[in-house]
Amino acid sequence: MHKTLTRSVSIFALLMLLTASTICPAVAKPYAVHYTLKGVVHVVENVPCLYTADGRVFQLLMDQKEAKKYDGKAVDIAGKVGKSDDIETVKIKDIKIIEEKDVQIVEVEHEAYQRPAKMLANAKDKMTVGNIRWDISQDPKSEEKKALHSWQDATIDPSKVIKAYFLVKPFAPKFLAAHTLLGFSFEKGGVVAKDGRESDNIFLTIEAYKKIGQTYGLVKTMKKNFDIVWTLATLNNYADLNVNYNKGEDKEIHIYPINLTREQTRALVVETIKQSCVNRQGEYYHTIRNNCTNNLIILLNHVLAKDKQIKLWKIPGMLYNLKATMPVSVVKMLKKKGLIGEPSLTITKDNFVTDFNRIK
Repeated sequence: MHKTLTRSVSIFALLMLLTASTICPAVAKPYAVHYTLKGVVHVVENVPCLYTADGRVFQLLMDQKEAKKYDGKAVDIAGKVGKSDDIETVKIKDIKIIEEKDVQIVEVEHEAYQRPAKMLANAKDKMTVGNIRWDISQDPKSEEKKALHSWQDATIDPSKVIKAYFLVKPFAPKFLAAHTLLGFSFEKGGVVAKDGRESDNIFLTIEAYKKIGQTYGLVKTMKKNFDIVWTLATLNNYADLNVNYNKGEDKEIHIYPINLTREQTRALVVETIKQSCVNRQGEYYHTIRNNCTNNLIILLNHVLAKDKQIKLWKIPGMLYNLKATMPVSVVKMLKKKGLIGEPSLTITKDNFVTDFNRIK
């Protein structure tokens, strides 16, 4: 009797979801990512929009009559957006009027190794990007092993991309947890820093954006405790930091070439750089629905054929697809789809290789 009732409730919930999707697609659309924002509301042609102090504009999904109460007012809102590449529409959960002076965005100090990438120029098929983590060296003021980072502005030429890579850095508990990255190798002239130096690679690491004093935890990142940051770095920087400077026991990085065509790879690097440079102020990291891994799947979906794309939700808005977000499951899924095979290289302390001439 209990099983029958449970099955009936599940079927009823699914039918309600499908019905809502038919009647009002905007309401039924799955919203995965938490946002908090401050700005001024303006209702334009019956569409409520939020204008932030840093120049962003968000469409607010809320009752039109309710929205008119806030027209011209400074507000503080909490809501959700669809996913990392779909942030223009915010489904409102809470909204309150604040003083106009309080809409200004207060700068908060974060850890020194984390900075969001910034698009400086995008013209003539090349992208110039700021805040790329480039060199790494020992802090001379520290007696312990402590990394210092240099940051570069660099011009990236997508036409010179060679290969895309999926990186996995396991950590405890290894049957469940890992950090994942997306990266690219380039021909000569593909990544050129402002000072003229070159890199034959660029990598994206998506992380919980740590304010000074914050500490990580899987449970902590299930709640609205951490902002999110998309950082671009060279492989040498990332690997050196996590293999040689890492004080923990987890010191290996597996590099999987992604099986894409040259055109797919070029499109993927363009989308990756573009999304890395999006202003994500107010966006929260989440262990399941907005993490290092599912955002890489979102990027991959941009270049995969529709029948090859990876579903993000098992049941839209209700149950997220763990095969699209849990690193260990994602690796298995990507292998099954033929997108990756075995690692070309595993970087360790004893095998510290970041030269793409050695990575086939």
